[in-house]
Amino acid sequence: MGKSAFLTMKLSKLAYLVALACLGCTAAPPPAPEPSSTPTPAPSTKKRSPSNLLTEANKTFIRSKKGRPWLLEALKGRYLDAQQQAQLDNVDWTLSDHDGNKLIRIQAPKAIYRMETELLEFAGGVQARRYDTRDLIKANKMTWSGKTGVLKGSEGVTWDRGKTHIQGDTATTTDKLERILVDGHVKITTVLEEGDPFDTGG
Repeated sequence: MGKSAFLTMKLSKLAYLVALACLGCTAAPPPAPEPSSTPTPAPSTKKRSPSNLLTEANKTFIRSKKGRPWLLEALKGRYLDAQQQAQLDNVDWTLSDHDGNKLIRIQAPKAIYRMETELLEFAGGVQARRYDTRDLIKANKMTWSGKTGVLKGSEGVTWDRGKTHIQGDTATTTDKLERILVDGHVKITTVLEEGDPFDTGG
């Protein structure tokens, strides 16, 4: 065997050893992770209604125990999460004392309940009745504040107590309906009973 052939054989063995070394330095790819048996559920995007707003038997009920307890029933309700309010149709609202005695009942075609401010806004032929005296207040719009207990009527108001009828543009009272302030184009009609201090005897 000549020197050139021997040298060529050595070079071939050296190249073979270098190739093996390079293959040993190459990192093997990590094994693929095994699929999880319990996949992580995607976060829910469904909006949740407040706990005091319930819908059953095709009716919406809102119950509040802040201050004096009250209950609102509506034939249709829509909760708007971004505005923190409920839009309601065909509303029947009742305010009670802490013993469960009913104080006032308000009925209206529409209402909005603003949860952060605890404000109820009634609209469209609103009627408010006081249970013990049978006072009746009618207005095109009416608001009640759960924080202050103030009841306001606007856009034409009438107040009937017994045989006395008062009408005006606006009215302000508390949710006890003990005193009422009627303002704007006020008219009063009443029937005096015999013995009334204003009866002139004529």
